[in-house]
Amino acid sequence: FFFFFSSSSTLQVLDLHTLALTMMIRSVTTIASIASVAASRSSSIANNSIRQALRRKSFLSPLTVLSIRGGGAADGEHALDSKSNTREMSSSSTSETKYVKLADPAPGSPFHYAFPVHDLDAAKKFYGDVLGCAEGRSSEKWQDYSLHGHQIVCHWAGNDYRCQDYYNPVDGDDVPVPHMGLALTEEQFHALAERVRAAGIEFIIEPHLRFKGEPGEQWTMFFKDPSGNNLEFKAMTTIDNLFAKYNVVDK
Repeated sequence: FFFFFSSSSTLQVLDLHTLALTMMIRSVTTIASIASVAASRSSSIANNSIRQALRRKSFLSPLTVLSIRGGGAADGEHALDSKSNTREMSSSSTSETKYVKLADPAPGSPFHYAFPVHDLDAAKKFYGDVLGCAEGRSSEKWQDYSLHGHQIVCHWAGNDYRCQDYYNPVDGDDVPVPHMGLALTEEQFHALAERVRAAGIEFIIEPHLRFKGEPGEQWTMFFKDPSGNNLEFKAMTTIDNLFAKYNVVDK
């Protein structure tokens, strides 16, 4: 069946079947494109929902749930671990080592701090159970943890190791050095203090407010890990004053 029409210079004949087929192909292509976009958006929404559903509450180690990807072996094997709420996968590059991600790095530039311990099992119970730090890589001689997204590493240094303390006065307290820790929010600080107290950990310096009324006003507490390493956790009452510069008169 043909349809005839004229122009000023030429009489053209169009095969309507060809025209119809061309329009059908364009329609199918458009529909496929729309479906692809919709599927992509649905997958993104599903991933976000799964992340929220599987995120477990951990004081110092926010959980990371790996995104679900379709595809073949190049995407790695995924299996949900119902006990730890993590996803197990194998590397898609040169190694077939399976691993899980329990925490995300802290934003910006996460710090790395390695320190000696006398007993890795005791360190695991303290940093993993008491402080709630997610464990990362480990071997028979060391283990690393996420301290609120920062990497701390316990290195076995022999059964006789114990931290040697030195002391320096700070606002009326004899502060043990060396020490390390985090600047938390006030809510996090008090939650951790209760967690440490409930675990029967002895405070070297009890949780209290120091530098009262000054720009550096802060909550602070000190306690030790099983190897005698000193930890301080603090919370500025005004977080923007963490690096406020002024001369402090020691008591």
